[in-house]
Amino acid sequence: MNFIEDGNSNVEFKCSKTRKNIFLIGDSIRLGYCETVKKELSDVAEVFYVSENCRNTQFVITNLRKWQKMFDDATRVDVVQFNCGHWDAAHWNGYEIPLTSTEEYARNIKMIIDLLKLMFVNAKIVFATTTAMNPDGSLGVNPRSNQDIDRYNEISVKVAKENGVIINDLNVLTRDWGSEKYRDYCHYTKEAFETLGKSVAQNLKNCCDILKYR
Repeated sequence: MNFIEDGNSNVEFKCSKTRKNIFLIGDSIRLGYCETVKKELSDVAEVFYVSENCRNTQFVITNLRKWQKMFDDATRVDVVQFNCGHWDAAHWNGYEIPLTSTEEYARNIKMIIDLLKLMFVNAKIVFATTTAMNPDGSLGVNPRSNQDIDRYNEISVKVAKENGVIINDLNVLTRDWGSEKYRDYCHYTKEAFETLGKSVAQNLKNCCDILKYR
């Protein structure tokens, strides 16, 4: 299995020398689709991911070094896809301002990109946009609207493009999904997560095709 339990720093991600190596970083949406991605790409790549929820931009920044050190050879990682936005845009416990301001979010996304380039020096970087909320209007205990998410996605996509990062627009994929695809305010049913995972896998396979002669 290509993930480790939280805190077990003795386990390594052993990169393949014959296939592409892909590392997925992200929140609970990523947790919902990562196994499908691994299955879909089993013929072309090793897919690695941590078992923990990677939460918000600050959490990603402060844990990147730990995750890098889990690889036996981080220089062999070909693609890193990351996402973070739901936690950042959320008004935690209904507070009037979001967890991360838009200014902080732009700075943090840039910092993550810079750090990924330093830690995974041969990897193509992919940013996955934040997925849409349930159209039934339920916002959860830590609310954020689709308008909030659109604003944060606009910021992150701008920063990512300015820094040569590939965009995997999961928001476009999910924005027209009906409430029947959701099991709560932002998380999907098993079947919908599989659909999401297959889309992610195809995007990453395209990245592997780009890299096949490297």
